[in-house]
Amino acid sequence: MACVLCLVSCDEENDFISGPTASSTMISGVARTADGTPLAGVKVSVDYNESVWLGQQTTRHKAEGITDKDGNYRLYFELRDDELQDNGNDASASRNFYLIFDLSSLSEEKYIMPKDIKADNKDQKLRFYYDNLHFERGKFYSHNLYVPLKRWIDVTVVSDGKINANDKFVVSNLINYGGDELPFNSYYRDGRVLMDYPITMTSDREQTFRVPCALNDSNMIYIGCMKGGVGSYDAVTPVKKVFVTESEPQSVRLEIGAAE
Repeated sequence: MACVLCLVSCDEENDFISGPTASSTMISGVARTADGTPLAGVKVSVDYNESVWLGQQTTRHKAEGITDKDGNYRLYFELRDDELQDNGNDASASRNFYLIFDLSSLSEEKYIMPKDIKADNKDQKLRFYYDNLHFERGKFYSHNLYVPLKRWIDVTVVSDGKINANDKFVVSNLINYGGDELPFNSYYRDGRVLMDYPITMTSDREQTFRVPCALNDSNMIYIGCMKGGVGSYDAVTPVKKVFVTESEPQSVRLEIGAAE
């Protein structure tokens, strides 16, 4: 393994342009919340990543900017010939672009953040994957960003008290998130991002947990269980669809094993 790591080299460079040209590729959009409130001051960038097994690893920072007071952004970049290369059947080569929104300027208390969706998103960035053949020279593309506001509500879980100590539980919530596309490596179903909030179940018949929900939008909430702490989480309650406002609901009640 040490020898393999020594063989792989990494290269990182800025590939910015001072302004658009006739051959520039442009991507623009607006960042907002559910009620249309703009998200100002969000850093936006485009990176190109190329990797070849046991070969060169390249990252080019193609463009960067920031959303204005109305939540708008616009980025320009030039595509190189090698960035448009078709890999064909070469599974060892990977060429792609990432549109990156850095949400670290937003309040973690006020907004659903990337680490609320996936705990390993420590840098609070949303990365959207684009195949390298997606973009063309001189073309305009659009990508809007949607980040819901956050409101904590009480979820009461009812069980028969027969809880296996090795089982793991989460409050799962399917919400709209990200905008036109879904974040790279996000876990989603039916076009919604799945947000799992870990909880610890005991033998008490009723337990109440405070969990984050998307404000002014629909939330589809259920309890997931990982039997024996191994595998994936499966729903053990019916899914309850809830539209969360500033005042409603005050709480949600879910019963393990209840009929749909």
